Formats: sequence, structure tokens, C-alpha cells
Amino acid sequence: MFKKRNNTLVVAVLSICFLIPAYGCRTLQGKVIRQVDHVLIASNDADELFSLLSDTFQLPIVWPMGNYGRFTSGGVSAGNVNLEVVKMPVSTDDNARSQIIGFAFEPEPLEDSLRELDARGITHGASVPFTILDSTGSVTTLWNSVALPDLSNDNIIIFLCEYLHDLPAQRNKTLGELLSRNGGPLSIESVEEIVIGTTNMHESKDKWQHLLEPLSPSSQGVWHLEAGPAIHLIEAEKDGIYELVINVRSLDQARDFLGEHDLLGINRPDEITVIGSYLQGLTIKLVEKDFE
Repeated sequence: MFKKRNNTLVVAVLSICFLIPAYGCRTLQGKVIRQVDHVLIASNDADELFSLLSDTFQLPIVWPMGNYGRFTSGGVSAGNVNLEVVKMPVSTDDNARSQIIGFAFEPEPLEDSLRELDARGITHGASVPFTILDSTGSVTTLWNSVALPDLSNDNIIIFLCEYLHDLPAQRNKTLGELLSRNGGPLSIESVEEIVIGTTNMHESKDKWQHLLEPLSPSSQGVWHLEAGPAIHLIEAEKDGIYELVINVRSLDQARDFLGEHDLLGINRPDEITVIGSYLQGLTIKLVEKDFE
């Protein structure tokens, strides 16, 4: 886990300068979020990691690795969620080179989600636009982000992100690309869950339930959202995101490919993990799910 948070990422990716408390009488009227939109992966070797995901694993590129003004990143699609690789120093106890540091939720229409957050008494940040100058010199807003400090800590950034383009069309396009490649050499279908470790299960479970209502977790502490990966809360020695669990169509195919490329870690009949110098610090588990 991080010894200290690099505030540059918070400013660059979220562009959030301050947080505002939001209080109100709790009146549950709807949902706050729809699904996880993208997962943030910080890396000392961002270009190499992005190449591993997009070239070696053949995940469709959502946006290329590049300098976007306040940050440098690239995004790929894992079927039902995007993975964003952000170029930034990673400082951990075990000299990791990459780290999953957070994720963004797609909200309901953002104004509705903010009203619901206020009704539930959940503290949130201001809605902050990310703007660029378009080809005509006009200021264009690409997305609005809202911090969720109650769910975030020194090791995890959780926020809402509402894009102003046709998000379903973009997802359908990249999903179609992944399907046309048969999931790439790993036969990737989707991300099953994001596993979050907590040192205080009772408090954390209450906070996540407060946000994710009207959903209820399973007995294993898993919230299955409307779409995208599930949220899986586990007890841990440190707070942080511990692993991504990815569904593949053929575990044997993935096992053979990773073995040929010296990327095979844990090798069990029902699950394997991906290793590699650029992945050092990340735990990516592959499992096989029955698909029709």
C-alpha cells in the first residue's frame, strides 16, 4: 500500500480543489450509481504496462496513452469496465511498480445522484468539470467528477464520473472489438469483481451499503451492481484494493499463453494469476465462468 498519497493524481485526474459537506434528512428515493466505469492503475512503467494490456493481451484501446494536460494516461477495455493506466510514481512497502489505486462510478444522471447523496447525508465533493480547448478554440467539458471522501482513504480514490459523450455507444464499440478478437490470447470476457481490503469491516460495510442501497451484499460481502464488476469487501491488514478478478472463456488457453510468455503466477485448476515486471504490485486473478 502507499506510504503517502501523491496529491498530483487527485488534482490531475479528478481536478478537485476542495470538498464540501452535504447534510440532509435521509430519504431514500433512488440509486446513486449505475456501475463502475473505470479502474485506476498507477504505474512507474505506464507505457510498458499499457503496451502489455493493449498489445500483448490485445484489449481494445479506449484512449491512447498520452499527455492530457493535467495527467498522462491510457485506457483499455476489459469488456464491462475500462482500465486506466496512469503514469505516476508508486511508493509501496514492497517496491511494487504498479498499484490499483481507485475507481470511478458512473452515476445516475449526476444531478439526481447528488440529490440522493444529500438525502442520505453522504459527504461528497463539488461537481468539477474537466475541460479542454476544442479545434475552434472553444472550451469543451468532457466530464464532471465528484469526490466521495467517505469511501476514500490514503490508499483508495473513489469518485463519481459523468461523461458528456455517448457512453453506451463507446462501451458497445469496445466490447464489439473485444468479442471480435475472442477476448484476445487470454480469452477475456469481463471483470467479475474488484476486491477491496479493509481493516474495519463493520464500518466499511456500513459505508458501502449506505452508498449502494437499495442493493444488499451477499453473505460474502459482495455487491452485484446493475452492470460491470461487483464490489467485494474483505478483511485485511491494510486498506486498499487487493485484486481484480477477471472472467475468461478458457482458463486452459490463458494458462498456456501466460506460461509461454513467462507471465504465469499462481496456477490452480480453477484460477490463475498474471505476473510480470510491469505488473509487479498488481494482483490479477483469472477464473473461468460458464458462458452460454
